[in-house]
Amino acid sequence: MGSHVVDALLARNCEVVALDDLSGGFEDNVSPKAVFVQGSVLDCALIDRLFKEHRFEYVFHLAAYAAEGLSHFIRHFNYQNNLIGSVNLINASVLHNVKCFVFTSSTAVYGSNQLPMTEDLDRKPEDPYGISKYAVELDLRAAHGMFGLNSVVFRPHNVPGERQNTGDKCQNVLGIFMN
Repeated sequence: MGSHVVDALLARNCEVVALDDLSGGFEDNVSPKAVFVQGSVLDCALIDRLFKEHRFEYVFHLAAYAAEGLSHFIRHFNYQNNLIGSVNLINASVLHNVKCFVFTSSTAVYGSNQLPMTEDLDRKPEDPYGISKYAVELDLRAAHGMFGLNSVVFRPHNVPGERQNTGDKCQNVLGIFMN
C-alpha cells in the first residue's frame, strides 16, 4: 500500500520521503521520484534526523507487521514494531508540528463476530496485533487532546493489489491463498 500512497502524493506534486525497512516489500516498488530511506521506525535517531531535515507537514504511517494469528507468538516483536515504532513517529510529529498524521490501523481493533462491520462498533481486539493497533489509535487521540496533533485513522482489511509481497505465508490473504 505504501508505494501506492507514494505514487498518489507524487501525482499531486508533493515531495515524498519514504522510510521502509524492506521487511515486507521491495525498494523497486518505490518511485525513484521519492526520496527512499531504508530504515526502521524503531530508529529514533534516524526519525529525528529525517524530521529535522525534511520538516514534514504530513505523515502517512503504514509500517506494521500484519500477522494477526502469529502475533500471539511474537508478542515482543509485535509490540516493538507496531506500537513502539508508531509512538516514535507520533512523538516526532508532535515535536515537529506535523499538520496531520495518517495512520493505517486495522479491522483487528474490532475483534470478531461483530457483523455487519461499521465504524461505530465497540473496539474489542483479541490478539496482540489488534491491541497494538488500537493502542496507537488511543495514543493519537491523546496526542490530539494534549498537543493538537490532527490525525486520520483508517482500518483496511486484507488489501490485495499489485506490488504486494505474496511470498510471506503469514501475511496478506492473497499470498496465503496462492501459497
